[in-house]
Amino acid sequence: MADLREQLRRIEATEPPDLWAGIESRAREGRPQVDANIGSVVAFRKQGSDQRRRVAAGLAAAAVFALMIVVAWRVFRSERIEPLPTATDLPAGWVRCTNSALGYSIGYPGDWHTTDVFDGVSDPANACQWFSPDPFGPQGNLVSEGWGYPLEVAIKGPFDRELGQMLDPEVARILEQEDVVVDGHRALRVEYEQLVDVIAEPGLHYVYLIELDPDTTLIVHTTATRGFADVYEENRVVVDRAVSTLRFTSDAPA
Repeated sequence: MADLREQLRRIEATEPPDLWAGIESRAREGRPQVDANIGSVVAFRKQGSDQRRRVAAGLAAAAVFALMIVVAWRVFRSERIEPLPTATDLPAGWVRCTNSALGYSIGYPGDWHTTDVFDGVSDPANACQWFSPDPFGPQGNLVSEGWGYPLEVAIKGPFDRELGQMLDPEVARILEQEDVVVDGHRALRVEYEQLVDVIAEPGLHYVYLIELDPDTTLIVHTTATRGFADVYEENRVVVDRAVSTLRFTSDAPA
């Protein structure tokens, strides 16, 4: 391939042949000629078959040369475009958390922590909902209703209802919105600014809403509020990667 690149560089550096000049010269040879003995009467000189063959050959050579340039340039471009990275099940250093009760699994950084304890009570249905780089402590997850950790997962109601409540223009301002597909499910990626928050201070939120069925939406979320403003951009990346690892079981309960 190095030889091909070198040939292409030489082709790019070489002045292209002036094919038009040759065609124009041949056209002059074939145009009407005035016979001095006849005066104003124009007589056409008959051109031989050799000249016609030369013109046709010249045009054919020009077409072949142009085609070679196009093909070579496409090959050169295909070599310069970096291939997309091959998708893997989990990013390096990540582990998978499975919530069998709700029928999903999700990856998270291996040096982070998770818990199925809510208000001091362990419940398998709470598994894989809260993730943090800091330990949850001896009593597990103490977060109250609402958002509270750098990476959170929640099961909510119908997609359109949840979207309408979350992005109510009276309490939120949309900064970015994109339709996506997550493991075959309709989803929406949204960044918005919460203008009014009855639980915590207003601020930025980054969230995926994923429609599991007409009555169920899975939400993956992070926020710049509640002490996470300094790591908000890093946590956005964590959310993107976590969503890419989401898997749903076919026998997930309703």
